[in-house]
Amino acid sequence: MRYLTGNYIMIRMLLVISLLFLSFYQCFAQNSIKGKVVDEHKAPIPFATIGLKIKTTDSVLKRNVLSNNSGEFIIQNIKGTSAELTISSVGFISFNQAINFSQNPSVDLAEIVLHDDRQTLSGVTIAARKPLIQQKTDRLIMNVQGSVLASGNSAYNILAMAPSVQLINGKLSMEGKSNVLILLNGKKLPNATLESVLGSLPGEQIERIEFITNPSSKYDASASGGVIEIYTKRSSAMGWTANVSGNVAQGYRTSGGGAADFRTSTKKLDFSVSAAYNKTGHIERGFSNRDLYNGQTKVGDFSQKMDLSSGSMIDKSLNGSVNYELNKNNNIGLDVNLMKVSLRGSGNLDAVINDQQSRLTSNTFNDVLLEVGFSNYNLFYKANLDSLGSNLLATANYARYTSGKKQEFNQTTIDENTGDISHSQFRNNAPAKYDIYTGTADYTKIFKNSTKVEAGLKYTLTDNHSNQFMEVYQNGTWTENNNVLSNLGYQEKIYAGYLNINHKFGKLSLQAGLRAEQSSYKVTGGIDSSYFNLFPNLRADYKVTKNYSSSLSYARNINRPSYDNLIPYELFIDNYTSSRGNAYLRPEYAQTFSWNHLYKKYSLRLAYTRTSDAIADVLFYDQSTLRFIETQSNFLTQHLVSASLSVPVKITSWWTTSNRASLFRKELKYPSPFDQHEVITRNKTYYTLNTLSTFTFGNGLSAEVSAYYNSPSISGIYSFRAYSNVSAGIKKSLLKDKASLKLDVSDIFYKNNLFATTNIVPIVTEGINRGDTRRVRLSFRYSFGQDEEKKRAKIQAAGNTNELNRLKL
Repeated sequence: MRYLTGNYIMIRMLLVISLLFLSFYQCFAQNSIKGKVVDEHKAPIPFATIGLKIKTTDSVLKRNVLSNNSGEFIIQNIKGTSAELTISSVGFISFNQAINFSQNPSVDLAEIVLHDDRQTLSGVTIAARKPLIQQKTDRLIMNVQGSVLASGNSAYNILAMAPSVQLINGKLSMEGKSNVLILLNGKKLPNATLESVLGSLPGEQIERIEFITNPSSKYDASASGGVIEIYTKRSSAMGWTANVSGNVAQGYRTSGGGAADFRTSTKKLDFSVSAAYNKTGHIERGFSNRDLYNGQTKVGDFSQKMDLSSGSMIDKSLNGSVNYELNKNNNIGLDVNLMKVSLRGSGNLDAVINDQQSRLTSNTFNDVLLEVGFSNYNLFYKANLDSLGSNLLATANYARYTSGKKQEFNQTTIDENTGDISHSQFRNNAPAKYDIYTGTADYTKIFKNSTKVEAGLKYTLTDNHSNQFMEVYQNGTWTENNNVLSNLGYQEKIYAGYLNINHKFGKLSLQAGLRAEQSSYKVTGGIDSSYFNLFPNLRADYKVTKNYSSSLSYARNINRPSYDNLIPYELFIDNYTSSRGNAYLRPEYAQTFSWNHLYKKYSLRLAYTRTSDAIADVLFYDQSTLRFIETQSNFLTQHLVSASLSVPVKITSWWTTSNRASLFRKELKYPSPFDQHEVITRNKTYYTLNTLSTFTFGNGLSAEVSAYYNSPSISGIYSFRAYSNVSAGIKKSLLKDKASLKLDVSDIFYKNNLFATTNIVPIVTEGINRGDTRRVRLSFRYSFGQDEEKKRAKIQAAGNTNELNRLKL
């Protein structure tokens, strides 16, 4: 009996121990869950948010991941016996399911179908739409697709209305800093000027624009001013689509243009082609006043009125892209971009020159022809290495850029003291050719423990050949001026590599990157140089609460001079002003610290940037010819402190606004023009205000109003008065949303022009140059096609973007 009793007790103890062990195992077992997110057509939904709320004995933990390009996801190392799963994506109804790991620690949900978030009210279908402005800790996102901004506006117009961006006279800055790297689907499609480049891209072709103030080491080290990434709507669905659009605008001159694009996509092949033509009436009107000096003594003054109101700018572009899927994990593709621009401008300049002994008046007829040709060929290969999104991307790129600027000046001068009349005529021709060869390899490895590693290599060879020919008309013939450089050039090689690591520890995310670059260059008539640099990049993000997150970052960057600023040829702006390259210009180096805060949809960014050898525009005065020469030079240091606050407000269900205010404090130091040992310090506090309102009235009717104001500011030796812009437009959707008609007015109060002054002896000037910025425009767009609504992954292939930006295109 004792024996039976003892066995019974032993059996009970074994059962209790087994139950305790099983309970302990269930509490600390490493469970996992995986699945694939698809839509109603079984097409994968990339970047869906998968949220898991894990219940333990004493707490509730939360984990979030994103689905990869194939819609797949996996969450491992789950501690707990049960969890609540939520899957969401914009435009779809959220999916919820309770998960129990008691029976199976490895849960496979196979395919999870998300249904379109659509509601029907009185026969009208309403779909969920992304907000126009989304603010994150490291970037701001404008969701252009489907917005009022898209219709009738070009990428240039949209950027000009974007928060944190200042864009005027073709010069762009973001958060008070220039040298912004602009990417269009991973590369740039340049043209003769930034305005013509972005002006040739219709807003209807844009999906979103991302403004990245803290780019990682993956981007070129020269992105010291941040990165703007523009994504178009290509390859978003299978089937075929086509769009045609046209517009006509009236300001001082009439402008107009048209664009068309076609795309067809199958499971294996994606092909797209687009073409655009624009003709813009050219106008430049303004004045310039200057004091004339002999050393530090004022000896006279100069005033000039300009009216170049004849001529036009014509830009034509043809772009093609073909992507082929070799198999599920391997893709190849080719992108081709062809562009041509011509600008013809002519008109009169009337000048008056006073000195202590005479008074001269002159009339000059200027005739300028600028022709630019650009061709860009980009071959790429992408391999998807696993289901988590790891991949390898390799690109090979060749670009050729040619430009020719022909100028002719016919001047008549009258000496009012003696009555003497003189005539002079000269012409200047400055052709240039750039060949740019680029090769890149980028590797991304995503680990299951919330870690991502990025590494890459890049090689760039830039070869430039330039010439300048100046001729003077004498005795009935053109005679070449032998004092001008006739053979100029530039060559540069850059070897680069980077490593970037991201890891998430619960609420804390860390990023550390390092980029190494070896550069060597030589300039005809300048210097040969070779240098090696390391560019660290650090970032920490912490999610304090559900609604509040904060981040700290540090980055070191380089800004290399643009190619034409290194080549010492001289281009004439008028008889008394020219621009000239500086073959001794050195790169500038910037160190940036930033602290970002995001509470719900409100953001605050604090930043400090110290720039050594800062590149800035300067003027030199040639007393013998009374000519001012514009060039660039290295200053000593520049300090920039900034604070930016973004406040989106939804006033009513049909009226939303995005508002941004930025405050800047800039200080720069440079040597005196008379004593290189004397240091001059300039400083200025200034601010910018930006607001963008969108109105949705129903029945396909919508409107937009945008406005910005920039207070007086400084840049280099220049001081700028305040300038502003108010624009408005109204859009009507037609033919079941297949077509749209829009009427808009830009720069309503005609205040979007810079008035610049300098007050540093002997460079004392003031002046303004007004373009045709106030225009009324009517635009129409029609879309047709047979989308199958089956999505395929997009491939963004960055190649020679940084080099094209240095062309200042």
